[in-house]
This record gives sequence, C-alpha cells and structure tokens, in this order.
Amino acid sequence: MIEIAGLTKRYDDFIAVDELDLKIPDGQFTIILGPSGSGKTTVLRMLNRMVTPTSGTVKIGGVDVSTEKVEDLRRRMGYVIQNTGLFPNMSVLRNVGTVPRLLGWERKKTSVRAEEMLELVGLDPTVYGAKMPSQLSGGEAQRVGVARALAADPPILLMDEPFGAVDPITRERLQIEMKRLHHQLKKTVVFVTHDIDEAVLLSDKIALLKGGVLQQYASPEVLWKQPANQFVSDFFGSDFGLRIMIRHRLGQLDLLPIAGDSAGLPRLDASATLKEALAELVDKRAHAVVVIRDGAEAGTVTFETLMCELGREV
Repeated sequence: MIEIAGLTKRYDDFIAVDELDLKIPDGQFTIILGPSGSGKTTVLRMLNRMVTPTSGTVKIGGVDVSTEKVEDLRRRMGYVIQNTGLFPNMSVLRNVGTVPRLLGWERKKTSVRAEEMLELVGLDPTVYGAKMPSQLSGGEAQRVGVARALAADPPILLMDEPFGAVDPITRERLQIEMKRLHHQLKKTVVFVTHDIDEAVLLSDKIALLKGGVLQQYASPEVLWKQPANQFVSDFFGSDFGLRIMIRHRLGQLDLLPIAGDSAGLPRLDASATLKEALAELVDKRAHAVVVIRDGAEAGTVTFETLMCELGREV
C-alpha cells in the first residue's frame, strides 16, 4: 500500500503539488493524469525522493520513505522514463541486469534474470541481448527499459510518460503489452501520462490533477458517470463513453443466441473490445456481430446489447 498524505511541493511562491492525499492498494494500476503543469511528474518523483516534498508524507507498507536510505528505496522501485535512460555503452543484456548487479547478485543469476525479462517483454535475448541501445527502435528501447525496471522484481513500478516518444502504432502495441504484463505480474504501478485514451485503457484508477490539486480519484467508469466537478467532465469530453468501450471485451458480455443464417454477419473474437465491435457494426452496416470463442460461434452482440452493457458499467 502506498499512502500519500498532505503531500505538497512548493518552489518559492509556486505550488506544484498542493495537499495531495491518495491511497494506492498493492497491485493497483494507478494513472496520474492531467494537463501540462498539473504536477504529475512531481508527484511521481516525490514517491522515490528524486524530489523532496515541502510537507506531507509518503508511506509504503506503513513505512515513511523519508526515514529510508534513498538508494535502498529506489532499488525497491522500478523506474521507467520517456526516453528509456538506457546506458549507451552497455549491451541490452547488461542494461537489463543493472539493478541486480548493484544489489550484488551473482553473475549467472543476473544473466538468467536479464534473459527472462527480455523474453517477458517480447524480445528474444539471443537476438537482442548483445545489441547496443543505438541499434534498437524506439519501441524496442522502451521494452528494454521496462525489462530493466522489472529485473530485480520490485513491488512498485513508476512510469513517467514511458510511451510518449514513440509513434502511435508502436505506442498502442506497448500499451497492450503493458496491460498484459500488469495482469501477469500484479505489480503496483504508478503511471504518469497526459493521454486520456492511454489512461482509460490501462488504469484501475485515475488521479486527475489540475494545478497541483487532486480533482478526483476513481475508476474511469466512475469518472464518466459521476464526475466530481465541471473540470472533470470537461477534461474527458463528450466522447468519454466511447473511450470507456476500449476497457471492456465481447467475451465479458451475455451474448444473444444466433438466430437464423449468420453467414453474412461480421465476426470478431471474444477478446475484441466493445469499441471494435461498434466500429464493425457501423462499418459493415450490420445489425449484429458474431462473437467467436475458441474457434466456434458463441453468440451475437447487437448495437442495443453494447449500449445496455455500457450503461451498466460503473
């Protein structure tokens, strides 16, 4: 559990973060979201003491982080930034093994762990292990950055706009990979972004900031249906409901039975999102989509089904 109480950072007369209170349970994927200058990165850096708070406390597992040695604190937290921060003079494998080496792991154990982490993020260590960072694409470098942050198995992962410098297609792939990794590893993730779609897709909860002040802390569904104020409503916009549809998949729905000949209907796998299903209905001008599960027709979804399902999600 990360407990943030009264966390404040002032720079002379400028208040970057003002009396922030947050509780982040173990295993939760928390997004820190807000416009430029809202204090997002400052919050993240106060968690690992890269920035010293003016006042307030951060406790992890009930322990005030200000009482710990800063190097011990940071070694228990993976940290991923936008431009990866890979060491240019080290191979990919040595980059990934950086923290285990600092912790005194033996060479063989470090090497095995680095290879495991590369495989975890979808990079073959026999192909990528000996490469230098300059030989990687932007997306590959970000994957290596995530692998390095996870190498020492930290319980907490801090991520500061990690996918902001890559192209949109690569970014989408990295987001999907990040969601898979979180589902698999159950790490506590605190992730800074200004991208609403990214926040909605990845988060369990979103902490929305404005001018360093917390506006609301809730799941995307609650933010959509129960915004705390006008700023929250305006920030997410009138199409927030469509954004929410990327969080939910056809396989979660109560499907309708297939009536009559389904040969002319579009088909989607049960893993497809509600947004993908809506796009298919509109594009094909179809009255229903056939949902495929384990290679067989499992049922259908109509436009009305999608809207009813979305209406229930809070």
